[in-house]
Amino acid sequence: MRIEELRKAKNETPFQPFVIRMADGNEVRVSHPDALAWAAPEADEDNGEVEGPDVVFCVMPNGNRITIDLDLVTALELAPWEPPGKAKKKGKGKNKGG
Repeated sequence: MRIEELRKAKNETPFQPFVIRMADGNEVRVSHPDALAWAAPEADEDNGEVEGPDVVFCVMPNGNRITIDLDLVTALELAPWEPPGKAKKKGKGKNKGG
């Protein structure tokens, strides 16, 4: 994957959450543009050509950071829409008492 594709998805206005699909089957959901970062391009010491980063970092909602090797990214896909502020409820079923 080329950094330009991630840059385009990150800078989309208005921002649309997207999923980064990895070669090992893992998926990383990017819910906010500020959650994704990478180092500035650097010049190669041998030939002086400017090279893009090899990895990007994604900060997850729980605060964990994931390092993503761009060579292992297979696709970017728009994420399903989730209404803001709507947390999924776990373990709350209907009251079956009487």
